[in-house]
Amino acid sequence: MKTRLALVIACSLVGLIAVGLVLNTGGMAATTSASPRLNPAALEPRELTAFMDGFMSSNLGRFHAPGASVVVVKEGAVVFEKGYGFADLGLQSSFTPNTRFRAKSVSKTFTATAVMQLEEGGQVALDAPVTSYLHGFTLPGGNEPPITLAELLTQTSGIGDRALGTMTSDRIAAADLRGYLQQRMPSRVAAPGTVFSYADHGISLAGLTVEEVSGLPFAQYMQDKILEPLGMSRSAFDPPLEGQSDLAVGYQFVSGSYRPAPVGYFYVAPAVSLVTTGADMGRFLIGMLGGAGDSLPILRPETVQLMEARHFALQPGGPGVAYGLYEWPEIGERVLVHGGLGHGFSNLLVLLPDRHAGFFVDTNSDEPKLRYALLCAFMDRFYPAQAATSKPIGDSDPGRFAGVYSDYRYQGRIEALKELFDQGTITARGDQTLSLSWAPGQWAEVEPLVFQNLDDPNQRIAFRTDASGQVIQAYGPHDDGYRKVPWYRTLAAYAAGTLVFVVLFMSVPMVWLVSGLRRRRRREITQHRWVKTVSGLGALVGLLNLGFLVGVPLELLPYAGLNGTQLDFGAPSSLVVLFAIPLVTAALAVMLAAVGILAWRAKTGTVLARTYFAVIIGAALLFPGFLSCWSLFGLIS
Repeated sequence: MKTRLALVIACSLVGLIAVGLVLNTGGMAATTSASPRLNPAALEPRELTAFMDGFMSSNLGRFHAPGASVVVVKEGAVVFEKGYGFADLGLQSSFTPNTRFRAKSVSKTFTATAVMQLEEGGQVALDAPVTSYLHGFTLPGGNEPPITLAELLTQTSGIGDRALGTMTSDRIAAADLRGYLQQRMPSRVAAPGTVFSYADHGISLAGLTVEEVSGLPFAQYMQDKILEPLGMSRSAFDPPLEGQSDLAVGYQFVSGSYRPAPVGYFYVAPAVSLVTTGADMGRFLIGMLGGAGDSLPILRPETVQLMEARHFALQPGGPGVAYGLYEWPEIGERVLVHGGLGHGFSNLLVLLPDRHAGFFVDTNSDEPKLRYALLCAFMDRFYPAQAATSKPIGDSDPGRFAGVYSDYRYQGRIEALKELFDQGTITARGDQTLSLSWAPGQWAEVEPLVFQNLDDPNQRIAFRTDASGQVIQAYGPHDDGYRKVPWYRTLAAYAAGTLVFVVLFMSVPMVWLVSGLRRRRRREITQHRWVKTVSGLGALVGLLNLGFLVGVPLELLPYAGLNGTQLDFGAPSSLVVLFAIPLVTAALAVMLAAVGILAWRAKTGTVLARTYFAVIIGAALLFPGFLSCWSLFGLIS
C-alpha cells in the first residue's frame, strides 16, 4: 500500500475527508484465464536487447526514472547487461552497468546469504534463539519467547520497525551495529512465527549475529566472504558516499520534477546499505544459481536449495517466503524476488531457480512501478504462462474477508501515522469476488482462504483465520503482510475522533473571545474568579491542542509521499516540541478539572455554561487517551 502521509493534513483539519479515502477501492474487468504464448522468445542477447530497449524507451519516462541498468543471467553466464538514461541529471552522465547505486532492501538477501554460510559451516543453527549468539543482548520486553534466525530470515520474528533516526551523516557511527540495536530495537508487534512483518531491524539483528559469530565487523565479513569471492569488486556495505563521481544520484519525483534524495549512512546496514553495480549484481545472481567457473562458490548447492525453499506461508496455495527471498506466484514457474525501494532508488532481484536464470533491474528513482512492470513483461515474453487460471470455488461467506487492513510494521509517533494512513480496504462484491484498494482487479477464491486475481492470474493473496473462523491476517500479493483491524482502529475512526476534538478545542478560544467582547460591550467590570479561571485555562488547553493537531501534519507535509526522507536522520526540533504539547495539556487538563469542579459547586454562570465547560474538561481529559490509542502520546524517541 503506497504511503498516503500527505493525507494527514486533510484528516487532521477536516477529519471526514479521510473516511472516504479509507473506503477507496478499485476494480478492473475480470477475465478467466491467462494468455499463453506457445512460442516463447529465446533468452539470448539479440532478443533481450530488442525487448529491453523497447521496454525502457517506453517506460523510463512513464515511471519517472531518470536512468536504469539491467543485467540478465542464464546457465552461469551474463547474457545481457546494459544501462539506460542518466545517472546524474545535472551532469547528464550516462547510467551504465558499472554505475554504482544503492541496492536498498536487496541488501537483505545478501545478509540472509551470510547467515546461510554460517549455518553451512555449523556455526549457527537456524532454529536456535538468536540471542544465544548475542551474549548480553536483551530484546525490548525480554528474550522470551525466543526469536530464531529462521524467523528473522522470513520476516516472521514479530519485531516491529521504524524509519525515524535510522540514518546519520557519520559513517563511523553507523558501523556500531550492536550499540544501535541495543538502544533502538523496536518492541515486538506479534508472537514469533505467527505473522509476516517486514522489518529492517529484524534482518539487522541477523546481521549482528553474522558480526558476532564471525568475529568480523559486518561490512568486513560481507566483503571477505561474499563480495570478493564473487568478484563484486565495485560493491561494499560501508563505502564512502561523498564525492563519488561514479555513484548515481538518487531522485525523488515531486510535483512534476526530480529532486535529489537525502544521502547518509544507515545504522541498519544489513537491511539496506549495499552499494553495488548492475555488472556486480550479475555475479551475485550467478552465485545464487549455482555459480560459474570464474568465481568461488559462496554456498553449496544444497544450502542454496534450503535458502530458496518455502519456509512460511499463510496457506499452502498462497504466496510464500524463503530465506531472504519471496515467491512471485508465476503460473508454471517458480520465481523468487526481493525488491529495494527508497532514498531515490528502486530495484528488483529476480531468480528462476528451475531455469537457472535471473535478472536484476535498478533505477535511480524511488517510483516503484517500473521494476514490477518489467518483471511482468519479461515473464510474458520469455517464460509465458502455459496454464489457465484456477477455477473459482466460491465461499459461503465472502463478507468475512471484507474490512480494513493494516500492516504490522511501524512503531513510534511518526510511523504510527504512516501505518494509519497506509491502511487499505477489502470489499466483498456481489459476485463472490473481492476488491483490494491497494491492488487492481477482482479476486476470486480458488483454494480455501486463497484468492487469485482474475485479471492477473499470477497474483494471489492468502488469509488466515482464528479458532472461531474470523479472518485476522492476509499475505500478498507481493511481500506485504496485513492484519484485519476492528472498526475502532481504522482511519475512519481516527478521522471522526480528530474532527470531534478539533471542533471542541476550536470552540473554547472562540467562546472565550466572544464572552470577553460581550462583557466589554455590557461594561461588566468583574467576572467570578472561578469562571474566569475555567474559561482562560480552557482556552489555553484548547489552543495548545489545536496547535498539535494542526501543527503535526503541517510539519510532515514536506515529507509526504516520499520513500525515504530527511526524517530518517531524526525528528527536527519543531516536531519534538509539538509532540511535547499533549504532555503539557494533560497536566493542564487535571488543573482545569479541579477548577471546573469548584466552579460547578459555586454554581457560577448559567447551567448551560457550566455544562459546556464540563464537556470541554471531559474532552481535555480524554484527549491523551485518544492519542495513546494511536501511539501518538509521548515524546518522539
